[in-house]
Amino acid sequence: MDEVFQIADEITVLRDGQYIATVPAAQTDRNSLIAMMVGRELTNLFPKEDAPIGEVVLSVRNLTRNGIVHDVSFDLRRGEILGLSGLMGAGRTEVIEGIFGIKPIDAGTITIMGKEVQIKSPTDAIRHGMALLTEDRKLTGIMGVLSVRDNMMIASLESYAKAGFLNKKIINETCAREKTRLELKTPSMDQLIRNLSGGNQQKVLVSRWLLTVPEILILDEPTRGIDVGAKSEIHRLMSKLAQEGKAIIMISSELPEILGMSDRVLVMHDGRVGGEFARKDATQENIMRAATGQGEVAAV
Repeated sequence: MDEVFQIADEITVLRDGQYIATVPAAQTDRNSLIAMMVGRELTNLFPKEDAPIGEVVLSVRNLTRNGIVHDVSFDLRRGEILGLSGLMGAGRTEVIEGIFGIKPIDAGTITIMGKEVQIKSPTDAIRHGMALLTEDRKLTGIMGVLSVRDNMMIASLESYAKAGFLNKKIINETCAREKTRLELKTPSMDQLIRNLSGGNQQKVLVSRWLLTVPEILILDEPTRGIDVGAKSEIHRLMSKLAQEGKAIIMISSELPEILGMSDRVLVMHDGRVGGEFARKDATQENIMRAATGQGEVAAV
């Protein structure tokens, strides 16, 4: 959006396939443009509400992937949103790949609900109550040739089967409920997911993992490439899930998102933890210093 205001003389807004308005760039502002884009006043892009922080549900100690990640340790508590920040190539996604069993770790321990576990594959991670929204929804998220319904249900189909047969009635009821809960915009659940907007595709993927009923939700770039209205809706959902007791790790390259949604921030630098900050200490300056190797781990 900053680029639009820097370059454009006039701005045309489309919403849901319909023409909304054309305005001179010099005669409008960011908030007015957002209101036209989403069809309502967007008062808070980061609707983070306080949630009770409970016991440790995930404990990672000395996680190492040779040459990539070195001695990474942290805890994640119930009701907490832990922001994982750092520059590109710092090792954020690589840490998550190790925790979720996508790539093997060479050393370290993972403890869930007080019990040390061995996670050798994503199947193991899911069985232990974890879910992962991947960084690239088109490459490792959506299945473009399948319907919205199939994409939403594919991770939890076993829960809707009896004697080898799927209960289509319950599946359809579940999809209808999720469509309402996530304010999903699609003409039909039979629509191919590739025909939806990026924001609605992302909502389907979030729903896919919520239907597995995870205790630990890992969101890798959850609002990348989606419109501001969908961003706000996903942020609101994250806050609600934290209030319900879910433990959330959010990886983001957007500092405003990290600062606006995190209860605590872990900063990666060169494959190591470069800094850790409580919400009150998490400033743009502190995070950037830690991300470039100039900071110290703050007391949390």
